[in-house]
Amino acid sequence: MSENNRPDSEQKKDQTTAEDILAQVDSILADLENSAVAQLFAAPEKPKPEENKKPPEKEESAPPGEPEPPDKNAEQPETEPEADTSHQSESESPEAETPPEEAAAAEPAKPSEKSDAAEESPEDAEDEFDEEEDSPDEAEDEDDWDEPEFDDEGIEDELPEEEQSQEAEFEPIVEEKPDRLQKLKEKLKNHEKDKAEKKEQAKSAPKEKPKPKDEKKPEEKKPEPSVIEAPEDADDTTGMNFVQKAQYRAKMRRREQTRLRRENARRIQEGAEVTYQPMTRLDMQSTGARLAAAAIVLVAGIAMGGSSAALPLCLLAFLITALPIAARVLTNLTHGSFFDEYLLVLMASIGAFALGSRAEATIVLILFEIGKIAGDIVLSSTYQALPQQHDFMPEKATVVNMKGEQRQVPLADIRLGELVLVHSGERVPIDGVVLRGDGTVDDSVLTGENVPMAVDKNTRVLAGSRYNGSLMLIRVISRYEDCAVRQIRRVQNAAAEHKAALEKSAQRNAKRLVPVVIVIAVLAAALPPLFMPGSDMTGWVYRGLTLLIACCPTALALAVPLAFVCGGGRLESEGVHMKGSEAMERTADLRLVVFNKTGTVTNGNLQIKKIYPTQEFSEKNCLALAAAAEQLSQHPVARAIVSACREKLPKIEEFEEFPGRGVRARIGDHVLLVGNRKLMVSRGVKGLPDIDGTVVYIACEGEHIGVIELEDTVRPSAADAIKKIKDQGVERTVLITGDAETPTQRIANAAGIDTVHCGLMPEEKQAKLDFLMRTIPTDGTTAYVGDGVSDIEQLKMADVGVAMGTRGSRYSADAANILITANDLSGLGEAVQVCKTTHGVAMQNLTLLAAIKLVLAVLALIGLAQMWMAVIVDAVLTVLTVFNTTRLLGSKPEIPEE
Repeated sequence: MSENNRPDSEQKKDQTTAEDILAQVDSILADLENSAVAQLFAAPEKPKPEENKKPPEKEESAPPGEPEPPDKNAEQPETEPEADTSHQSESESPEAETPPEEAAAAEPAKPSEKSDAAEESPEDAEDEFDEEEDSPDEAEDEDDWDEPEFDDEGIEDELPEEEQSQEAEFEPIVEEKPDRLQKLKEKLKNHEKDKAEKKEQAKSAPKEKPKPKDEKKPEEKKPEPSVIEAPEDADDTTGMNFVQKAQYRAKMRRREQTRLRRENARRIQEGAEVTYQPMTRLDMQSTGARLAAAAIVLVAGIAMGGSSAALPLCLLAFLITALPIAARVLTNLTHGSFFDEYLLVLMASIGAFALGSRAEATIVLILFEIGKIAGDIVLSSTYQALPQQHDFMPEKATVVNMKGEQRQVPLADIRLGELVLVHSGERVPIDGVVLRGDGTVDDSVLTGENVPMAVDKNTRVLAGSRYNGSLMLIRVISRYEDCAVRQIRRVQNAAAEHKAALEKSAQRNAKRLVPVVIVIAVLAAALPPLFMPGSDMTGWVYRGLTLLIACCPTALALAVPLAFVCGGGRLESEGVHMKGSEAMERTADLRLVVFNKTGTVTNGNLQIKKIYPTQEFSEKNCLALAAAAEQLSQHPVARAIVSACREKLPKIEEFEEFPGRGVRARIGDHVLLVGNRKLMVSRGVKGLPDIDGTVVYIACEGEHIGVIELEDTVRPSAADAIKKIKDQGVERTVLITGDAETPTQRIANAAGIDTVHCGLMPEEKQAKLDFLMRTIPTDGTTAYVGDGVSDIEQLKMADVGVAMGTRGSRYSADAANILITANDLSGLGEAVQVCKTTHGVAMQNLTLLAAIKLVLAVLALIGLAQMWMAVIVDAVLTVLTVFNTTRLLGSKPEIPEE
């Protein structure tokens, strides 16, 4: 990192982080503790007794000895020496204390009273506050509003002496305010003036009565339309009657089918596979009714025997079943997907009908349709059992400002530090820290953990979690694009583009099988009669037609893709998200796993173990100096030191960070160095003690003044997870870190890791990973496991990049092949096991199907198999393939409703 010697203002601007913004929001919240945001959570204020109210004449006239208030139309001067006191009087006025609902319904005040209240002198404001301080109701409201703690270091120095003296007079009441709040005060004043002018205008209109702000004009009841126009973002049928629900569902079904057709057309043009579109219950019922009608007509035709009506009835039954299949073949032809099982069955049935086997031709089509319905039922239930891939996040969130005004803001436009309201039953729209609220959150869609987590003040909540409890106010700590739910969505969207080699090969061979089978069937029907005089040509043609049905690739096309889909769905329910079947195939062949230490094998919550100061300094002084220098760094060691210090930190005038080594900071006239031994040696610091462990050295003006030793704990699941992946075929595990050897070796021994490489810089970690991948003899793949924050390049370099936890950014989701949102290393062991099982099930499906299809084809060629037998075998194989694959889900899925 290049040195930064610019002025303090520019330096501070460049070093602004999410924590700086949140600290400013904390200070604003503390200054405006009586604002309308607090009123959202405070109980409705009880009316004060009559004896505590001021007589009206006291409000209209100034007290004796005081100057008359200025005219109501007179403008206030732009700068007032007692701006803080006037702000206090405004925030403590009865209008500010009234909840928004009561203020909206109340009559506007008289202009004279408003002008007097707006121009009260500081003495009047102080007297008024003294009266209101005695109110027990208001005291309860103030106690209910617990503001976040914030650092007000340096605020008193920024105020002029006159304002400091004024602040001292109100020390029990008003907290010290930084200059950056002056603009906010002026905006609040202007807002009050605008409010007064609007009320004056409303009163001057005699015919118009003031209406509450939130009151809506009752809508006239309109006749219900014949067709319900569902909104684009509608997702339920709440408040609809039976007919409206049916119309709504029909419209949404048509909209979804249109979307799928467009998506399939786009994917075909791009050379991708067609998205599976399962039949709905209504489609199944209509198909069943059509097949029943065809069966009845066919039975009637068979009953006619040799009469003249038999042929038309059999032809009608054949057309009832064949026309929908022919339409499907033509549709596939227009989309470029011509060779499939529909073409084979249609050719076989037409040939059988032409040979005179009219009943068998129709029966073949009926059995084929029944088999497709059975397969669709099982497939639909399987897809229904998978974790839902649709968008469950709201489009907007309720953002509230310091005045209590609420507005709907798109999630992508929400900024760091803003306040968001979450109602019970809603999903948390964005990552944040709870300021107010008491309840539970269910984050099973993210982490796979089905146990709700209790939340209270200062608890971190993730976007996508469902909240239940009282009204919750959160402070935004992450941009929407960096939230865990967006990382998951990026991984899911990229899954279709990363298919396994086995899946590509199976789908490619299934497509090639159809034209090959057609050629073999034609040769089987034409060649034997030519070279075998006297043979039955009709019989050989029938054998060729039977071969077409025997080699239908329905089950073969599902065998591999469905296995990977079910395996991926199983992992998603555990909080492990795979970037396509390619990642699953590579994970199934893992032989080497390289771990990052901090935040991966360990919990990442460093704690100070001991402080070793020199004789001239105390432990408290060493910690305060180290925290002051590290306050702008985002390294885990820096965060641990800053959080452990309870002192007020001074301002940094110059700051420079050396990645992997430490920081340099100038505070006042002193230059501090805080970092590891390499940084101290490079800067000429001498007298460094040798201490085994994770240590941070502190130097002031080039002289060593102390050492801070930190410790981290191994994740409870680390040892079991590493043992599990070794049982699944991983041959070697390696730990790479920039820490010292002694604590790293202790952690590796506790976790069961084979090899340790210590003291590595970030760029050295990449070189070490590349060296391990090239030199360690293995016929499998290599995985790198990190937290996705500081090891993006390592995640890209490895065959399988695994990002753990929800601290990563949008770039970690792009670089990683596996995203473990459960923040638990046991997810890695589960991923390796499920991927190996999935690959085994896919190979099992392919082997069994190929063997059975080959035997059936041979039986068809030698004349021992009938067409109806081939259709039944194909349908049974499809259903058995699906049931064998759904073992990966771990539970039996249910048939979905429409």
